[in-house]
Amino acid sequence: MLLRALIVFSFFILVAGCGGGGGSPSTVDENQEAEKTWVRSHLDHQYLWYDEIVDVPRENYPLATDYFYALLVKSRDRFSFTIPVAKAQSLIQEGLDVGFGVKWGWVTGSRLFAFYVDPNSDAAASITRGTELTAVNGSSLSAMTTSELDDILFPEKTGAAVAFTIRQPDTTITTVTLTSSSFPLTTVEPPLIITLSGVGKVGYLLFNDHLKISESQLISAMTYFRQQGVSELVLDLRYNPGGYLFIAEEVASMIGGSAVHGKVFEKLLFNAKHQSDTSNPANTFLFSNLDRSGNLLPELGLSRLFVLTGSSTCSASESIINGLLPHIDIVRVGSTTCGKPYAFRQTDFNQNAYFAIEAEGVNSAGTSNYKSGFAPTCQVGDGIGYALGNIGEARLSAALYYMQNGACPPGTAFPLLKEPVEGSGQLLLGQRPGIKIVEK
Repeated sequence: MLLRALIVFSFFILVAGCGGGGGSPSTVDENQEAEKTWVRSHLDHQYLWYDEIVDVPRENYPLATDYFYALLVKSRDRFSFTIPVAKAQSLIQEGLDVGFGVKWGWVTGSRLFAFYVDPNSDAAASITRGTELTAVNGSSLSAMTTSELDDILFPEKTGAAVAFTIRQPDTTITTVTLTSSSFPLTTVEPPLIITLSGVGKVGYLLFNDHLKISESQLISAMTYFRQQGVSELVLDLRYNPGGYLFIAEEVASMIGGSAVHGKVFEKLLFNAKHQSDTSNPANTFLFSNLDRSGNLLPELGLSRLFVLTGSSTCSASESIINGLLPHIDIVRVGSTTCGKPYAFRQTDFNQNAYFAIEAEGVNSAGTSNYKSGFAPTCQVGDGIGYALGNIGEARLSAALYYMQNGACPPGTAFPLLKEPVEGSGQLLLGQRPGIKIVEK
Protein backbone atom coordinates (compact mmCIF):
# COMPACT_ATOMS: atom_id res chain seq x y z
CA MET A 1 0.00 0.00 0.00
CA LEU A 2 1.97 2.91 -1.27
CA LEU A 3 -0.21 5.19 0.70
CA ARG A 4 0.96 4.05 4.03
CA ALA A 5 3.93 5.59 2.42
CA LEU A 6 2.14 8.55 3.44
CA ILE A 7 3.42 9.91 6.55
CA VAL A 8 6.55 11.90 7.68
CA PHE A 9 5.18 14.54 6.42
CA SER A 10 7.68 16.79 5.07
CA PHE A 11 4.70 18.80 4.46
CA PHE A 12 1.26 18.89 3.10
CA ILE A 13 -0.75 21.85 2.08
CA LEU A 14 -3.99 20.49 0.67
CA VAL A 15 -4.86 22.16 -2.58
CA ALA A 16 -8.18 21.87 -4.35
CA GLY A 17 -8.02 19.66 -7.44
CA CYS A 18 -9.31 19.99 -10.93
CA GLY A 19 -12.25 18.03 -12.22
CA GLY A 20 -12.04 14.70 -13.98
CA GLY A 21 -13.59 11.27 -14.14
CA GLY A 22 -14.91 8.78 -16.61
CA GLY A 23 -15.74 9.16 -20.26
CA SER A 24 -15.00 7.66 -23.65
CA PRO A 25 -11.49 6.31 -24.42
CA SER A 26 -10.68 9.46 -26.36
CA THR A 27 -11.79 11.58 -23.41
CA VAL A 28 -9.69 9.50 -21.04
CA ASP A 29 -6.66 9.93 -23.32
CA GLU A 30 -7.26 13.67 -23.44
CA ASN A 31 -7.51 13.75 -19.65
CA GLN A 32 -4.23 11.87 -19.32
CA GLU A 33 -2.48 14.22 -21.72
CA ALA A 34 -3.80 17.25 -19.84
CA GLU A 35 -2.66 15.70 -16.56
CA LYS A 36 0.81 14.94 -17.97
CA THR A 37 1.12 18.56 -19.05
CA TRP A 38 0.15 19.64 -15.54
CA VAL A 39 2.62 17.17 -13.95
CA ARG A 40 5.53 18.55 -15.95
CA SER A 41 4.58 22.14 -15.13
CA HIS A 42 4.02 21.36 -11.45
CA LEU A 43 7.43 19.74 -11.05
CA ASP A 44 9.14 22.55 -12.96
CA HIS A 45 7.79 25.11 -10.50
CA GLN A 46 7.44 23.36 -7.14
CA TYR A 47 9.86 20.44 -7.05
CA LEU A 48 12.89 21.02 -4.83
CA TRP A 49 15.21 19.67 -7.55
CA TYR A 50 13.36 21.12 -10.55
CA ASP A 51 16.64 22.08 -12.23
CA GLU A 52 17.92 18.49 -12.18
CA ILE A 53 14.94 16.85 -13.88
CA VAL A 54 15.86 14.85 -16.97
CA ASP A 55 13.11 14.95 -19.57
CA VAL A 56 11.70 11.65 -20.79
CA PRO A 57 9.39 11.08 -23.80
CA ARG A 58 5.90 11.63 -22.39
CA GLU A 59 4.43 9.37 -25.07
CA ASN A 60 6.21 6.43 -23.42
CA TYR A 61 3.93 6.79 -20.40
CA PRO A 62 0.20 6.34 -21.07
CA LEU A 63 -0.62 7.25 -17.46
CA ALA A 64 0.23 10.64 -15.99
CA THR A 65 1.15 8.98 -12.68
CA ASP A 66 3.81 6.86 -14.42
CA TYR A 67 5.12 9.97 -16.16
CA PHE A 68 5.38 11.66 -12.74
CA TYR A 69 7.57 8.86 -11.36
CA ALA A 70 9.73 8.86 -14.49
CA LEU A 71 10.56 12.55 -14.03
CA LEU A 72 11.66 12.36 -10.41
CA VAL A 73 15.35 12.83 -9.62
CA LYS A 74 16.04 9.30 -8.38
CA SER A 75 19.55 10.07 -7.15
CA ARG A 76 18.05 12.42 -4.55
CA ASP A 77 14.43 11.48 -4.20
CA ARG A 78 13.04 8.17 -2.95
CA PHE A 79 10.02 9.73 -1.28
CA SER A 80 7.81 11.64 -3.73
CA PHE A 81 4.69 9.71 -4.69
CA THR A 82 1.13 9.89 -5.94
CA ILE A 83 -2.04 8.15 -4.78
CA PRO A 84 -5.77 8.54 -5.40
CA VAL A 85 -7.31 11.58 -3.74
CA ALA A 86 -9.88 9.39 -2.00
CA LYS A 87 -7.14 7.33 -0.40
CA ALA A 88 -5.27 10.41 0.77
CA GLN A 89 -8.46 11.72 2.31
CA SER A 90 -9.22 8.45 4.09
CA LEU A 91 -5.77 7.84 5.51
CA ILE A 92 -4.36 11.30 6.17
CA GLN A 93 -7.47 13.24 7.06
CA GLU A 94 -9.58 10.52 8.67
CA GLY A 95 -6.95 8.10 9.98
CA LEU A 96 -8.54 5.08 8.30
CA ASP A 97 -6.48 2.27 6.81
CA VAL A 98 -7.45 -0.73 4.70
CA GLY A 99 -5.96 -4.17 5.12
CA PHE A 100 -5.17 -6.60 7.93
CA GLY A 101 -3.37 -4.22 10.30
CA VAL A 102 -0.14 -6.21 10.66
CA LYS A 103 3.41 -4.94 10.17
CA TRP A 104 5.46 -7.93 9.03
CA GLY A 105 9.24 -8.17 9.18
CA TRP A 106 11.82 -10.65 7.93
CA VAL A 107 14.10 -12.34 10.43
CA THR A 108 17.32 -14.00 9.23
CA GLY A 109 16.18 -13.22 5.70
CA SER A 110 13.61 -15.96 5.24
CA ARG A 111 11.21 -16.09 8.18
CA LEU A 112 8.38 -13.57 8.37
CA PHE A 113 7.14 -12.38 11.77
CA ALA A 114 4.53 -9.95 13.03
CA PHE A 115 6.31 -6.94 14.54
CA TYR A 116 3.19 -4.92 15.30
CA VAL A 117 -0.55 -5.63 15.15
CA ASP A 118 -2.95 -2.70 15.30
CA PRO A 119 -5.34 -3.28 18.21
CA ASN A 120 -8.22 -1.90 16.10
CA SER A 121 -7.73 -4.48 13.33
CA ASP A 122 -9.45 -7.86 13.07
CA ALA A 123 -6.02 -9.51 13.05
CA ALA A 124 -5.52 -8.55 16.70
CA ALA A 125 -7.80 -11.44 17.74
CA SER A 126 -5.45 -14.10 16.34
CA ILE A 127 -2.04 -12.56 15.60
CA THR A 128 0.36 -11.01 18.13
CA ARG A 129 3.83 -9.53 18.03
CA GLY A 130 6.17 -12.49 17.52
CA THR A 131 3.69 -14.59 15.51
CA GLU A 132 5.40 -16.21 12.51
CA LEU A 133 3.70 -16.41 9.11
CA THR A 134 4.59 -19.68 7.40
CA ALA A 135 2.13 -19.82 4.50
CA VAL A 136 -0.68 -17.87 2.84
CA ASN A 137 -3.60 -19.49 1.06
CA GLY A 138 -1.81 -22.82 1.40
CA SER A 139 1.36 -21.68 -0.38
CA SER A 140 4.74 -21.38 1.33
CA LEU A 141 6.33 -17.94 1.34
CA SER A 142 9.33 -19.22 -0.63
CA ALA A 143 7.01 -20.16 -3.50
CA MET A 144 5.95 -16.54 -4.02
CA THR A 145 7.66 -13.51 -5.45
CA THR A 146 7.99 -10.36 -3.38
CA SER A 147 5.33 -8.69 -5.50
CA GLU A 148 2.90 -11.58 -5.08
CA LEU A 149 3.39 -11.63 -1.33
CA ASP A 150 2.99 -7.87 -1.17
CA ASP A 151 -0.34 -8.01 -3.03
CA ILE A 152 -1.68 -10.69 -0.68
CA LEU A 153 -0.51 -9.22 2.62
CA PHE A 154 -1.45 -5.63 1.78
CA PRO A 155 -4.66 -5.55 -0.28
CA GLU A 156 -5.83 -2.18 -1.51
CA LYS A 157 -9.52 -2.92 -0.99
CA THR A 158 -11.79 -4.36 1.66
CA GLY A 159 -13.23 -7.85 1.34
CA ALA A 160 -10.04 -9.74 0.42
CA ALA A 161 -10.08 -13.06 2.30
CA VAL A 162 -6.69 -14.67 3.00
CA ALA A 163 -5.85 -17.87 4.88
CA PHE A 164 -2.83 -17.25 7.14
CA THR A 165 -0.92 -20.26 8.43
CA ILE A 166 0.79 -19.01 11.57
CA ARG A 167 3.12 -20.26 14.27
CA GLN A 168 2.46 -18.58 17.60
CA PRO A 169 5.28 -17.74 20.01
CA ASP A 170 4.32 -20.90 21.97
CA THR A 171 4.97 -22.88 18.71
CA THR A 172 1.26 -23.67 18.17
CA ILE A 173 0.51 -23.80 14.43
CA THR A 174 -2.95 -22.80 13.18
CA THR A 175 -4.61 -21.44 10.07
CA VAL A 176 -6.86 -18.40 10.36
CA THR A 177 -8.79 -16.71 7.59
CA LEU A 178 -8.89 -12.92 7.76
CA THR A 179 -10.77 -10.50 5.54
CA SER A 180 -9.32 -7.09 4.76
CA SER A 181 -11.35 -4.25 6.21
CA SER A 182 -11.25 -0.53 6.91
CA PHE A 183 -10.24 0.31 10.46
CA PRO A 184 -9.15 3.38 12.44
CA LEU A 185 -5.40 3.45 12.96
CA THR A 186 -4.00 3.28 16.48
CA THR A 187 -1.64 6.23 16.19
CA VAL A 188 -0.90 6.55 19.93
CA GLU A 189 -1.03 3.66 22.39
CA PRO A 190 -1.88 4.16 26.09
CA PRO A 191 1.03 5.70 28.06
CA LEU A 192 2.91 3.50 30.52
CA ILE A 193 4.80 4.32 33.72
CA ILE A 194 7.88 2.31 34.69
CA THR A 195 9.37 2.79 38.15
CA LEU A 196 13.13 2.35 37.80
CA SER A 197 15.54 1.97 40.72
CA GLY A 198 17.82 4.99 41.04
CA VAL A 199 15.89 6.90 38.38
CA GLY A 200 12.30 7.22 39.51
CA LYS A 201 9.26 7.28 37.24
CA VAL A 202 9.91 6.72 33.53
CA GLY A 203 7.26 7.40 30.92
CA TYR A 204 6.95 5.13 27.87
CA LEU A 205 4.87 6.09 24.83
CA LEU A 206 4.42 4.16 21.59
CA PHE A 207 3.68 6.78 18.91
CA ASN A 208 2.90 5.36 15.46
CA ASP A 209 1.64 8.17 13.18
CA HIS A 210 1.53 11.99 13.16
CA LEU A 211 -2.11 12.28 12.13
CA LYS A 212 -4.70 14.84 13.20
CA ILE A 213 -6.42 12.22 15.32
CA SER A 214 -3.14 11.83 17.26
CA GLU A 215 -3.20 15.32 18.75
CA SER A 216 -5.67 14.83 21.61
CA GLN A 217 -4.19 11.44 22.51
CA LEU A 218 -0.68 12.86 22.67
CA ILE A 219 -1.80 15.74 24.85
CA SER A 220 -3.58 13.31 27.17
CA ALA A 221 -0.49 11.11 27.40
CA MET A 222 1.81 14.04 28.19
CA THR A 223 -0.68 15.34 30.77
CA TYR A 224 -0.61 11.93 32.44
CA PHE A 225 3.19 11.87 32.46
CA ARG A 226 3.30 15.33 34.01
CA GLN A 227 0.78 14.34 36.67
CA GLN A 228 2.84 11.26 37.48
CA GLY A 229 6.03 13.32 37.76
CA VAL A 230 8.13 11.41 35.25
CA SER A 231 11.84 12.19 35.30
CA GLU A 232 12.65 10.42 32.02
CA LEU A 233 10.72 9.68 28.84
CA VAL A 234 11.07 6.91 26.26
CA LEU A 235 9.37 7.90 23.00
CA ASP A 236 8.96 4.83 20.80
CA LEU A 237 9.05 5.98 17.16
CA ARG A 238 10.38 2.75 15.64
CA TYR A 239 7.36 2.29 13.34
CA ASN A 240 6.41 5.95 12.89
CA PRO A 241 6.82 7.12 9.25
CA GLY A 242 5.74 10.67 10.01
CA GLY A 243 2.74 12.87 9.37
CA TYR A 244 1.76 16.44 10.09
CA LEU A 245 4.63 18.71 11.05
CA PHE A 246 2.50 20.63 13.56
CA ILE A 247 2.05 17.38 15.50
CA ALA A 248 5.83 16.90 15.66
CA GLU A 249 6.25 20.49 16.88
CA GLU A 250 3.65 20.01 19.61
CA VAL A 251 5.25 16.79 20.81
CA ALA A 252 8.70 18.40 20.92
CA SER A 253 7.28 21.49 22.66
CA MET A 254 5.64 19.40 25.38
CA ILE A 255 8.88 17.48 25.95
CA GLY A 256 11.20 20.51 26.02
CA GLY A 257 8.84 22.80 27.93
CA SER A 258 9.49 26.45 28.71
CA ALA A 259 13.23 26.19 28.01
CA VAL A 260 12.54 25.88 24.25
CA HIS A 261 9.43 28.04 23.81
CA GLY A 262 9.77 30.63 21.06
CA LYS A 263 12.84 29.01 19.54
CA VAL A 264 12.92 27.57 16.02
CA PHE A 265 11.71 24.00 15.81
CA GLU A 266 11.94 23.70 12.00
CA LYS A 267 12.35 26.13 9.12
CA LEU A 268 11.37 25.07 5.60
CA LEU A 269 13.70 25.92 2.70
CA PHE A 270 12.10 26.00 -0.76
CA ASN A 271 13.64 26.03 -4.23
CA ALA A 272 15.08 29.15 -5.83
CA LYS A 273 11.75 29.98 -7.49
CA HIS A 274 10.02 30.22 -4.13
CA GLN A 275 12.32 32.20 -1.86
CA SER A 276 9.29 34.15 -0.67
CA ASP A 277 7.98 30.89 0.80
CA THR A 278 11.29 30.34 2.58
CA SER A 279 11.13 33.81 4.12
CA ASN A 280 7.44 33.50 5.01
CA PRO A 281 7.15 33.27 8.83
CA ALA A 282 4.34 30.74 8.38
CA ASN A 283 6.94 28.26 7.11
CA THR A 284 9.10 28.55 10.22
CA PHE A 285 7.68 26.41 13.01
CA LEU A 286 8.44 27.59 16.53
CA PHE A 287 8.30 25.68 19.79
CA SER A 288 5.15 26.79 21.61
CA ASN A 289 3.19 26.20 24.78
CA LEU A 290 -0.08 26.24 22.82
CA ASP A 291 -1.77 23.68 20.61
CA ARG A 292 -3.17 24.71 17.22
CA SER A 293 -6.47 25.71 18.86
CA GLY A 294 -4.73 28.05 21.30
CA ASN A 295 -5.06 25.79 24.34
CA LEU A 296 -2.17 25.40 26.78
CA LEU A 297 -0.07 22.29 26.27
CA PRO A 298 1.18 20.19 29.19
CA GLU A 299 4.94 20.61 29.69
CA LEU A 300 7.42 17.99 30.85
CA GLY A 301 10.45 20.28 30.63
CA LEU A 302 12.92 17.41 30.19
CA SER A 303 16.62 17.93 29.58
CA ARG A 304 16.98 14.50 27.99
CA LEU A 305 14.88 12.28 25.73
CA PHE A 306 15.23 8.60 24.83
CA VAL A 307 13.93 7.73 21.35
CA LEU A 308 13.51 4.16 20.10
CA THR A 309 14.24 4.15 16.37
CA GLY A 310 14.28 1.99 13.25
CA SER A 311 14.36 2.36 9.48
CA SER A 312 10.64 3.20 9.55
CA THR A 313 11.32 6.20 11.83
CA CYS A 314 10.95 8.86 9.18
CA SER A 315 10.22 12.46 8.23
CA ALA A 316 8.10 14.12 10.92
CA SER A 317 9.47 11.63 13.44
CA GLU A 318 13.00 12.65 12.51
CA SER A 319 11.91 16.29 12.85
CA ILE A 320 11.24 15.67 16.55
CA ILE A 321 14.82 14.46 16.94
CA ASN A 322 16.38 17.16 14.77
CA GLY A 323 14.31 19.99 16.24
CA LEU A 324 15.22 19.10 19.83
CA LEU A 325 18.90 18.26 19.20
CA PRO A 326 20.22 21.82 19.69
CA HIS A 327 18.37 22.11 23.00
CA ILE A 328 18.33 18.80 24.91
CA ASP A 329 20.24 15.50 24.91
CA ILE A 330 18.76 12.85 22.61
CA VAL A 331 19.69 9.21 23.23
CA ARG A 332 18.68 7.04 20.26
CA VAL A 333 18.26 3.31 20.79
CA GLY A 334 17.62 0.90 17.92
CA SER A 335 18.75 1.18 14.30
CA THR A 336 19.36 4.03 11.83
CA THR A 337 16.35 6.12 10.86
CA CYS A 338 15.14 6.52 7.27
CA GLY A 339 16.82 9.86 6.45
CA LYS A 340 14.16 12.30 5.20
CA PRO A 341 14.53 16.00 6.08
CA TYR A 342 12.10 16.91 3.28
CA ALA A 343 8.50 18.12 3.06
CA PHE A 344 5.59 17.87 0.64
CA ARG A 345 2.43 19.71 -0.17
CA GLN A 346 -0.46 17.63 -1.43
CA THR A 347 -1.61 18.92 -4.80
CA ASP A 348 -4.57 17.28 -6.56
CA PHE A 349 -5.29 16.95 -10.27
CA ASN A 350 -8.30 15.00 -11.50
CA GLN A 351 -8.54 12.06 -9.10
CA ASN A 352 -4.86 11.88 -8.15
CA ALA A 353 -3.09 13.43 -5.19
CA TYR A 354 0.55 14.30 -5.92
CA PHE A 355 3.24 14.57 -3.26
CA ALA A 356 6.40 15.99 -4.80
CA ILE A 357 9.14 17.11 -2.42
CA GLU A 358 9.07 20.90 -2.22
CA ALA A 359 11.20 21.86 0.77
CA GLU A 360 13.96 20.82 3.14
CA GLY A 361 13.54 21.37 6.87
CA VAL A 362 16.33 22.63 9.13
CA ASN A 363 16.48 23.15 12.90
CA SER A 364 17.49 26.27 14.88
CA ALA A 365 21.15 25.52 14.12
CA GLY A 366 20.32 25.53 10.39
CA THR A 367 21.10 21.82 10.05
CA SER A 368 19.36 18.82 8.55
CA ASN A 369 22.37 16.56 8.27
CA TYR A 370 20.52 13.27 8.49
CA LYS A 371 19.95 12.42 4.83
CA SER A 372 21.50 9.03 5.62
CA GLY A 373 19.41 8.80 8.76
CA PHE A 374 20.17 9.31 12.44
CA ALA A 375 22.52 6.58 13.61
CA PRO A 376 21.60 5.06 16.98
CA THR A 377 23.48 5.88 20.16
CA CYS A 378 22.97 2.23 21.11
CA GLN A 379 22.49 -0.19 18.22
CA VAL A 380 19.90 -2.70 19.33
CA GLY A 381 17.75 -5.14 17.38
CA ASP A 382 13.97 -5.22 17.52
CA GLY A 383 13.12 -7.71 20.27
CA ILE A 384 9.95 -9.32 18.90
CA GLY A 385 9.95 -11.93 21.66
CA TYR A 386 8.39 -9.33 23.96
CA ALA A 387 5.41 -7.02 23.72
CA LEU A 388 6.12 -3.37 23.05
CA GLY A 389 6.33 -1.59 26.38
CA ASN A 390 7.52 -4.72 28.21
CA ILE A 391 10.76 -3.95 30.07
CA GLY A 392 12.23 -7.16 28.63
CA GLU A 393 11.90 -5.89 25.04
CA ALA A 394 15.41 -5.29 23.70
CA ARG A 395 15.24 -1.61 22.78
CA LEU A 396 13.28 -0.48 25.82
CA SER A 397 15.51 -2.58 28.06
CA ALA A 398 18.62 -0.94 26.59
CA ALA A 399 17.15 2.54 27.16
CA LEU A 400 16.41 1.73 30.81
CA TYR A 401 19.93 0.36 31.26
CA TYR A 402 21.36 3.59 29.84
CA MET A 403 19.32 5.64 32.31
CA GLN A 404 20.79 3.71 35.22
CA ASN A 405 24.36 3.39 33.96
CA GLY A 406 24.99 6.31 31.62
CA ALA A 407 26.08 4.04 28.78
CA CYS A 408 24.75 1.44 26.34
CA PRO A 409 24.46 -2.05 27.82
CA PRO A 410 27.29 -4.44 26.90
CA GLY A 411 26.48 -7.06 24.32
CA THR A 412 23.46 -5.25 22.96
CA ALA A 413 24.57 -5.22 19.36
CA PHE A 414 21.90 -7.81 18.59
CA PRO A 415 21.77 -8.93 14.93
CA LEU A 416 19.72 -6.16 13.36
CA LEU A 417 16.52 -7.50 11.86
CA LYS A 418 14.91 -6.20 8.72
CA GLU A 419 12.32 -3.63 9.67
CA PRO A 420 8.59 -4.45 9.46
CA VAL A 421 7.07 -4.69 6.02
CA GLU A 422 3.85 -2.85 5.33
CA GLY A 423 3.22 -3.08 1.62
CA SER A 424 5.22 -1.10 -0.78
CA GLY A 425 3.88 -0.14 -4.14
CA GLN A 426 7.04 0.78 -6.03
CA LEU A 427 9.36 0.35 -3.06
CA LEU A 428 10.86 -2.66 -1.39
CA LEU A 429 8.36 -4.84 0.46
CA GLY A 430 7.11 -3.01 3.49
CA GLN A 431 8.92 0.29 3.06
CA ARG A 432 6.85 3.42 2.69
CA PRO A 433 8.04 6.94 2.07
CA GLY A 434 7.87 9.13 5.12
CA ILE A 435 5.64 12.15 5.18
CA LYS A 436 5.84 15.57 6.75
CA ILE A 437 2.68 17.58 6.29
CA VAL A 438 2.41 21.31 6.67
CA GLU A 439 -0.96 22.95 6.73
CA LYS A 440 -1.74 26.58 6.02
